[in-house]
Amino acid sequence: MSHLEQFIKNCHNNILCNNAESNRAKDYLIDERGLTLETIKKHNIGYCNAYGKLPEEITFFGRDKKDGDKGFAYFIKGRLIVPVYNEFGESIAFATRKPSVEPGNTWWNCPYKKGNHLFLLDKARKSMFDNNKVYLVEGYMDALVLYQEGLHNVVGLMGVSISSRKMGLIIRYCNNICMCLDVDASEAGQKAQEEAICILKKFDFCESISVLDGMPVDKDPDIFVLENSLKELLSKERKLTVAEMAKIQKDVCKRRNRE
Repeated sequence: MSHLEQFIKNCHNNILCNNAESNRAKDYLIDERGLTLETIKKHNIGYCNAYGKLPEEITFFGRDKKDGDKGFAYFIKGRLIVPVYNEFGESIAFATRKPSVEPGNTWWNCPYKKGNHLFLLDKARKSMFDNNKVYLVEGYMDALVLYQEGLHNVVGLMGVSISSRKMGLIIRYCNNICMCLDVDASEAGQKAQEEAICILKKFDFCESISVLDGMPVDKDPDIFVLENSLKELLSKERKLTVAEMAKIQKDVCKRRNRE
């Protein structure tokens, strides 16, 4: 077992313990983020204790000897650990964040090339192949909640844009894509989605590209599904026409020239 696998296993065992610290982490995932205990177990989600000595294997991830526990190892104390696997189910990294809803609390990733991987691809690839379709979401919780609710051909971009490497992973299993990215009031989400569509359009293998129409502003897919249903989310899917994709490409080119 590698250092990374041992660390993930230890953190997963931590969150399953019945003590005040681990229960707070579980309560956040279940009560605030809508995950079930079954999902926590299925995806090996864990928790790195806030107190006490860190596991020996954490030194493998870049502990700063000069700063001691104030380096990388110190940073992950008291945080959730969400494992990231490659398409074959091999541990390659993890994402971490505090188990709270405080402002500014975001995900941080164990250093690795996110542009080379898709979150949950190891579990989604069979369904992607069987259905010849993939649903692309932005974040870890988006992917986990949609998968939990029955959409097994969903993968997460992990907050980064679509890359040629990610497209290479998708083409192995399907050629119909539905974009389920966050669209916010500042239009940043809409622009990101248009940029992604332009990249997808460059690949001739795409039979169809679709988007979600009529999603509430600032409502992420995971929250929408938990408040409504997966069926309601999927009912908003709409296939883009050739004319629409041409217009998007034109708009993106104009925007790039201005910038």
